[in-house]
Amino acid sequence: MAGRLLLVGTAHVLELALPLERVLRTFDPDVVALELDRERWAALRAPVRPRRGPLLLRLLASLQERLGEMLGAPPGSDMLAAGRTAQWLGVRVALVDLPVGPTLQRAWRALDWRERLALVRELAPLLAGADLLMTGPATADNPIATGDFSRELAEFARRFPSLQRELIDRRDRYMARRLVALLRDGQRVAAVVGEGHLAGLARRLARVSPQVVPLRRLLELGRQV
Repeated sequence: MAGRLLLVGTAHVLELALPLERVLRTFDPDVVALELDRERWAALRAPVRPRRGPLLLRLLASLQERLGEMLGAPPGSDMLAAGRTAQWLGVRVALVDLPVGPTLQRAWRALDWRERLALVRELAPLLAGADLLMTGPATADNPIATGDFSRELAEFARRFPSLQRELIDRRDRYMARRLVALLRDGQRVAAVVGEGHLAGLARRLARVSPQVVPLRRLLELGRQV
């Protein structure tokens, strides 16, 4: 299975269509695997995205929309671009993530009171309609410019260990199993996932020697287009 898996790290609110298409076409996969479940894939492709589901899901969706407005790309544009590229290549799309509703409900139940309080404080500016300055100014060392979110991811894991276990680690394990199953079918698989899942997946799939394209490489390619 060595050499038959490509892992691509993206950001769901950045415009990455051209570099993502370039990377996928170069790898020439048999299947493009997306960090989505059926519900989210259907919602992304719907003309009007419905506002339903757990409160945490709706808050996160609103947060992504606000960030997308700031950064020039609608939430989920990376997944839609990967899906379009799969269609152009004539290969199938595989949805390899856990269902979002039960995952968020499990994550909320796992939070202790300290984490819940900290999460409410994080989301309070969004609920109040305040400007989101999570990423700071677009300086050369800003993660939006560099694609390096390692500091932010480490801080998230420190402040919200329960969310880290449920929203990152658990999903990493599930997606890794799904990708191995696709590889066992003899297919070349390109997996497009959020940058926060890239390190965990690469570690869990090290035995199959995946090619890894981090977000910073996509941004570099985007500047070359």
